[in-house]
Amino acid sequence: MASLAGLLKKRGYEVSGSDQEMYEPTKTMLKKLKIPVYTPYKAFHLKHLKKNDLVIVGNAIGRGNPELEHIISIGQPYRSVSDILLSEFIDGKKPIVIAGTHGKTTTTALVAWILECAGLDPTIFVGGIARNFDSSFKLGKGQHIVLEGDEYDTAFFDKTPKFWHYRPLIGLVNNIELDHIDIFKDLDAVRFTFTRFINLIPENGLLVANNEDKNVMDLVKNAKAKFHLKHFGLKHGDYTIKNIRVNPEYTSFKAFHMKQSLGEFKSSLIGKYNISNILGAITIASFIGVSPETIKMAISSFKGTKRRAEIIGEKNGIIVIDDYAHHPTAVRETLVGLKKKFHKNRLIAIFEPGSASSKRRVFEKDYIKSFQFADVVCIYKPFKVGALSKDLVFHGKYVVSELRKSGVPAKYFEDINKLLFHLKQNVRPGDVIVIMSCRGFDGLHKLIWDVL
Repeated sequence: MASLAGLLKKRGYEVSGSDQEMYEPTKTMLKKLKIPVYTPYKAFHLKHLKKNDLVIVGNAIGRGNPELEHIISIGQPYRSVSDILLSEFIDGKKPIVIAGTHGKTTTTALVAWILECAGLDPTIFVGGIARNFDSSFKLGKGQHIVLEGDEYDTAFFDKTPKFWHYRPLIGLVNNIELDHIDIFKDLDAVRFTFTRFINLIPENGLLVANNEDKNVMDLVKNAKAKFHLKHFGLKHGDYTIKNIRVNPEYTSFKAFHMKQSLGEFKSSLIGKYNISNILGAITIASFIGVSPETIKMAISSFKGTKRRAEIIGEKNGIIVIDDYAHHPTAVRETLVGLKKKFHKNRLIAIFEPGSASSKRRVFEKDYIKSFQFADVVCIYKPFKVGALSKDLVFHGKYVVSELRKSGVPAKYFEDINKLLFHLKQNVRPGDVIVIMSCRGFDGLHKLIWDVL
């Protein structure tokens, strides 16, 4: 929603918005754009609407929301994010849509940065702040638009996935796992969603597929549409890599296309999962015609995105990292990458189950496995579970108990002040703390500095 608000502002529209509450870094981005945001939801915020004003309804908004009820009652025109993106920004462009359960934001931002470095001036739409652009959007004059393709549903009045609306000329599918339990009943439902996405790619378009994800490759083999196809993988595919080297400053590796060397690449991103993201971006950029030298330069200068293994500060020898990970696979891969980078340090993971899936019990056993890669674990209460029956809610005390049985020191908290007190009593110089949350974590990101 914030990215679309920014694009519309740059296009010349007068834009304002509302939310239940605002999180960083989006809050600061909107403030810089002078886009007013009203909190919490109240019908009063929309009393100024004129007859021809348009309301864009985000997919988090459902019936019963006071502002939605107001606009429906007065007959105010309303549309979805995807609908506006298509009519205002995608039509007339060459859409590059990055999809998958994990890695969308980073890969989208990287593809956009490579095209920017190549002088192609793309329009971009990302689900996070791309640090090279200091923004989650950009209104470019070039032929391409690079979009993060989200499989989540579009709006209360349109339950189709958002990325079905984006008309991909180039589509990347990085991985497919069960997620968004609130709208997908099982993995087959997720697979169906991605099958439809793949079949949107035209004959002159390109599908870029992760050769090492079985779910992705099963869909590729059964795809009915005809298009150009490129596979990538750390070991197997049209695009592959060798000689991964990790040091405190960067990761390096050699990339190959059909066994022909593209040279050595360097990146500040951590973890094998990010090397996979990079390889997908290389595949897309090469198809477009960007030179290997430009791709190398862009990758080496790519700063990543905010809230993705982002070091947000250091105090008294303690490093604090902010990460958006909430799915157990993302938690695991992030911790593995951080442990490899900071192998001499104690790694403390602090986790808030905030997404619709993570605050449910469905992934509890997976979280227990994922947190084995941390040295210390703090589990916080799940975010806003009032609408869920008790038997469905993530049981943090159970996860903590199982982690302790496996030898991982762990503790559960329902109060932010008790969590802060625990950190004050137990952290020491040399520790690396990673805050894992897709929400605001009751202000932990700011409060933590008072106890270090």
